[in-house]
Amino acid sequence: MIHPTAAIDKEAILGKNVDIGAYSVIEKEARLGDGVVISPYVHIRGNTEIGSNTSISTGAIIGGNAQMLGLKENNGRIRIGENNVIREYVTVNASSSPEKETLLGDHNFLMAFSHIAHDCRLGNNIVICNGTLVAGHVEIQDKAFISGNVVIHQFVRIGRLAMIGGLSRVNQDVPPFMMVVGDSTVWSINLVGLKRSGFTNEEILTIKKAFKTLYASKSTVKGALDKLKEIDSKYVKEIINFVSDSKRGVSGPKRSTFIEKLFLDYPYFIWSRIETYGLIKSEVVPAIKIFSINNKKEGGYGEDLDRG
Repeated sequence: MIHPTAAIDKEAILGKNVDIGAYSVIEKEARLGDGVVISPYVHIRGNTEIGSNTSISTGAIIGGNAQMLGLKENNGRIRIGENNVIREYVTVNASSSPEKETLLGDHNFLMAFSHIAHDCRLGNNIVICNGTLVAGHVEIQDKAFISGNVVIHQFVRIGRLAMIGGLSRVNQDVPPFMMVVGDSTVWSINLVGLKRSGFTNEEILTIKKAFKTLYASKSTVKGALDKLKEIDSKYVKEIINFVSDSKRGVSGPKRSTFIEKLFLDYPYFIWSRIETYGLIKSEVVPAIKIFSINNKKEGGYGEDLDRG
């Protein structure tokens, strides 16, 4: 199960049924659990522990030095849980000191070219899409979904079951169950994620009420939290605790300029609620037929249009 061209240090610890591809490098003090699959050209640095049944694809570098000025040696640590999928050319950096750890939980999916910096803490069942960059000391909680080419500022926290839209820039905390699009802007709740996780309609309505209180009212953050405390829900309490513990502040509501509303928000709002097939069937097709008939009567180009 180990390719003859793989370079494995004698002090590396390998579990049962480990598969290591061609030209991969496993350094001293690395620990690979049972059933770990390492594709060709992967580099596993020292002080790295990888849980069982985790697969790491071609070109990934796990446990590299923290990208910090003045750091001369790699003495950090990294611990990865079980059943993770780490795709091509992903980089996960070790912690900034041996007293700390970069942590990844279980059942996470890190897509190609994503980057996890030093001292990050990721929970379980997280999806991070292609090209996303996660800076140092970021915390991402369970079942969060981070879309492609997102950049997350250091020390930011992403709450449980939050969703970050593609190309977003996140520089403040994102409360649980919320959806961010753009520049740290909370647009709505993560409705799809909540449904997929088995939340009932009543629970979703309660979370939606919390969203409106926090983001769609004119209350201050403190005033909104006081109102939320009146709601008897463990999910609302989770939001309250998350916001109360924030040190960077939480991502804000959507406040657009008139131009943004006219050309971005309103068109997005309208088209996101129109069933395209229904529109074509009920409006566009009859309009074309009427246009064709009228032009035929007037001797216009309706005949050619009708043939098309």
